[in-house]
Amino acid sequence: FANFQRQFADNPVAEYVTPDQLNQTFWVNLKDPAQSQVLVEALGSQAGVEAVTDQRAYLDQIFAVLNAGSYTAVGVAVLMLIAAALLIATTIRLSAFSRRRELGIMRLVGASNAFIQTPFIMEGVFAALVGSILAGAAIVGIVQFFVQGYLAVNIPLTSFVSLGDALIIVPALLVIGCVLAALSANFAITRYLKI
Repeated sequence: FANFQRQFADNPVAEYVTPDQLNQTFWVNLKDPAQSQVLVEALGSQAGVEAVTDQRAYLDQIFAVLNAGSYTAVGVAVLMLIAAALLIATTIRLSAFSRRRELGIMRLVGASNAFIQTPFIMEGVFAALVGSILAGAAIVGIVQFFVQGYLAVNIPLTSFVSLGDALIIVPALLVIGCVLAALSANFAITRYLKI
C-alpha cells in the first residue's frame, strides 16, 4: 500500500484507495539470482498463491544488452589507446625529423642518446598532461552538470556515476596519459635515432 501511495502520489484517485482493495504482493530479492527457478516452483505450488512472477526473463535481456555495451566500450577504449600511442609516436618522429640537423650536430659533438631523447619525451608528456587535464575537466563537468544535475534529478530511481567516481578517474587518466606518452615518445625517438 505504501508503494502504491508513493507511486501514484500525484493521482487524485490514490486518496480513495484503501489497503484492503489491493492484492497482497511480496517482493523477493535473491542473493543468488541463478536459483530463482527453485523459488518460483516452491512458492507457486503453495496454497493461496495466485501467481509467482520471475522478472529474470525481462532482466536477462537488459543485462545482455548492457554487457554487450560494456564489452564494446572496453574494445573501443583499447583501440583509442592504441591510436593515441601511434599518434604520439608519429608526432615525435615528425618532430625529430624536422630537427634532424640539430640532432646531427648533437651526435657529432658527442651528446648521449638520453640527452637527445629527453626533450622529445618531455614534449610528449607535456602534451599528454595538457590533454589529460582537459579530458579530466570535461569528465568532471559532464558528471557534475549533466549526469548529477540533469539525469539524477529527472530519473531519481536510478543510480548514476557520482562526482566522487569521476574524481577517482581523473588522476588515473593523468597517470595513464603521461606514462603512455612517455613510452610512445621513448620508443619513437629511440627508433629514429637508430636509423
